[in-house]
Amino acid sequence: MTYHSTTFKQRSRKILGIALPAGLNSLLDISNIVIGIFLVSKLSSYHIIALGLGLNFFMLLYALTNIFYVGTNAQISRLYGKRDFEGIKRVLSSMFFGAFILSFPIYFIADGLYSTYFSWIGVDETSQALGEIFVNIILFTIPALFTKIIIISSLSALGNTKTPFFIKLIITILNLALNYIFIFVFTLDIVGIALSNIIVSYLELIILLAYLLKKNIKLKMIYSFSLKIFKNGVRIGFPVGLERSFTIISLILISKFVASYGSDYLAGFQIGARIEAFAFMPSFGFMVASMALTGQYLGANKKILLKQYIYTTIILASIFMGLMGFIMAVFGENLSSIFDKNSDIIYSSANYLLCVGLSQIPLVFIFVLDGAYRGAGATKISLYVNTISIWTLRILPMYLCVLYKIPLLAIYMIILIETFIRGLAFLYIFRKYFEKIFV
Repeated sequence: MTYHSTTFKQRSRKILGIALPAGLNSLLDISNIVIGIFLVSKLSSYHIIALGLGLNFFMLLYALTNIFYVGTNAQISRLYGKRDFEGIKRVLSSMFFGAFILSFPIYFIADGLYSTYFSWIGVDETSQALGEIFVNIILFTIPALFTKIIIISSLSALGNTKTPFFIKLIITILNLALNYIFIFVFTLDIVGIALSNIIVSYLELIILLAYLLKKNIKLKMIYSFSLKIFKNGVRIGFPVGLERSFTIISLILISKFVASYGSDYLAGFQIGARIEAFAFMPSFGFMVASMALTGQYLGANKKILLKQYIYTTIILASIFMGLMGFIMAVFGENLSSIFDKNSDIIYSSANYLLCVGLSQIPLVFIFVLDGAYRGAGATKISLYVNTISIWTLRILPMYLCVLYKIPLLAIYMIILIETFIRGLAFLYIFRKYFEKIFV
């Protein structure tokens, strides 16, 4: 087995070189969402609920993009470790065209389901009407969403997370300007946010495609499609997509549980969840780094070095996430009051942020080790652990809280406790079964 020793500083530099741009890229994604919530909060609490629930429905599509992201990344990162650049081109092209074709039936399925979703949640008629208007329009971004994720994943697999970040930075600035113009100048209300998202999504795709035309990059698109490669990508990514589906459905269920306490508490939960999403971004960046480096070092047959990189990633992520958790736990009320001054809304949001803030360190183990399992193609581990933990230790106790009318704070405390247990489970599996998993 080939092995080259590295220092903590060298490993940190390489990890941060991938993780920071990836995290900032995702931070900009969340910024686009929070910008929308902040702007519509100036209109009414109905708009906050409508946009929050509409985005929750749209997040179900991200479960599918996770299939493509992980399936593409796991294949390309290993090929990059082997320096097989022709194979990289075939994977990129096959995954891109396969995702594009599948985006159309997915659009029609989603278009037929969103009204049922809003009715099932059980919000007031005004919020439901606004939410349905928003989702009806934003669904047109699906082809762009599915195809650009292939390019971003391919770049990340090569360790290039800076290019997607700089493109996203331009897109975010444009989105901010368009949101403001459409909502307050053209008075398009929630329609303006949806139209802005369509414009920037397709523009981002066009820029990413243009980048692939550069002569001096290793990543190239060719007019080739291999059903075998696409099926292999879906096979690798499917457990992740299934796991994300269960997770997102659980988030929707939590929204429904919170909604039973009242619309103001639901609005507070939506605000808290979007603020928390900012903290997720460093974790996501470290997960991307863990995923890419795992594939690369497995492809190069350097498992001892890989183990060092994973532990280094956990240490760095713990520092970042500990700081983010402290900010949320201590300043949750101040952050929440930026969006609304209603006392019930602030109460709900601040208590949610307190509980999730205290759970950021165990969340590091989940994100980093989940990324490592994905990079190794061992995606069923995350599926089993996340699904069993969330549905037995989180959703079931929450349901009992709602059934027996236990105060809302208990719902948020359950999130804290379950995250600790799940994080320890991820760490235990990694320490005990590393040699069997990373082959």
